[in-house]
Amino acid sequence: MKGVKKILIGLIIILVVYFGYELYLKYTAEQPGFYDFENGIIQEQIEGDMKIITEEGLGLTMRVPSDWEYEAGYGYATLKDSYINVDNPLRDFRDWTEGCSIELSVENDEIINGISTFDEVLKNKNESSCDYDYCELINIDENEGIKKVQDFDGDVQYVDITILSINDRRIYRINSFLSPQVPECEEHLNNFINSLEFK
Repeated sequence: MKGVKKILIGLIIILVVYFGYELYLKYTAEQPGFYDFENGIIQEQIEGDMKIITEEGLGLTMRVPSDWEYEAGYGYATLKDSYINVDNPLRDFRDWTEGCSIELSVENDEIINGISTFDEVLKNKNESSCDYDYCELINIDENEGIKKVQDFDGDVQYVDITILSINDRRIYRINSFLSPQVPECEEHLNNFINSLEFK
């Protein structure tokens, strides 16, 4: 009985996070402060087994494996393995056995009621106020950030990374799901994060 209850609670948590994330994406797509990737200027170049993607409007360079795809929509960009075998890794985590995906959204600094959104995120970026299972302060291309990880009973992990670009005062948010069934996704995410170049 306890095992069934634990599974039901786990499934409820996963559904709440999934639908919450979908609402977040819909909300961010409608906000004027978020970068519109659909109207962005993308340059792609293959170098060996890597694809170098430059988003000219942001001055952002990203690197992913050469067979990955880039899609823009709903206020965010998706970079994904062409072999991914599910539409949504969180919802379909039991069937997810191949391929990885990473999502990126970018929020421009705005002044709301006299308060800078960039400064607020910068001020609140610390490990002591972590509301996830794990938080870690990071530094990417000389920009401060925080990595947050939520674990769902070892079945899947949700990784949320916020990077604050000091030069253009933009807030970059990177999200991905990791699973023990697809262990290479963690390496792909780490390589992606460490390859980011902000101009």
